[in-house]
Amino acid sequence: MLKIAICDDNISDLSNTVSIIGDYQALQRDKNKIQFTAFQSAVDLIAAIESGHQYNLILLDILMPFMTGMDAAKEIRQFNQDVKIIFMTSSPEFAVESYSVDAYYYALKPIWKEKLFILLDKVISETEIQLGASFLIKSKTGLTRIYIKRLEFAEIIGRTILYHLVDGSVLEAIGSMSELEKELLSTPSFIKTHRSYIINMEHIDTISQREVIMQSLAVVPLAKASYRTVKSAYITLAFKE
Repeated sequence: MLKIAICDDNISDLSNTVSIIGDYQALQRDKNKIQFTAFQSAVDLIAAIESGHQYNLILLDILMPFMTGMDAAKEIRQFNQDVKIIFMTSSPEFAVESYSVDAYYYALKPIWKEKLFILLDKVISETEIQLGASFLIKSKTGLTRIYIKRLEFAEIIGRTILYHLVDGSVLEAIGSMSELEKELLSTPSFIKTHRSYIINMEHIDTISQREVIMQSLAVVPLAKASYRTVKSAYITLAFKE
């Protein structure tokens, strides 16, 4: 999933950008491939990032009150070196400075649909190539990237998500099952076995009617009502491979 933040204090420009991205999203075969959030101030954007929200792409106006887009970008880089930042501004005077925060692109307003579509195509393509199937979590040790192929299963305990990796390590983050489902279930190899568990079927060893034994020998509960669905999905995946 490509998570996009759009930040612009000009409500007209912000609405235009949101409309363009909405049109782009509507053209995608998988509508869940793109998720975007709009902000009218850089202060609110930074607050969201500090609270754990993660983005792959940030479309950022520069000339804003209280905190400029350039200052926001410098702060964002303290949290995330990977996020792509596209500046949107009516002035070319900050183009050189944008290199200091490793900006992905510097776009002059007005923002045209055709141009932004091309940029979004490029960002999605590069993100898929560079990151493969992966996502970021805010764990106790800071921002951590989890690669899909290294994730054996995930479980929810209250508001805590435990990510069990194939090397035996466990990463802990705050979240909900609905958030976990959005993150993982769009990937064909993942399936929900129980109200508190999502597993990576690529790492299954054995399936029985009440549990799934993973290759690490971890035992994951399997809801009785989910047995046929999980078994069928696993067989389908195995034949595809």
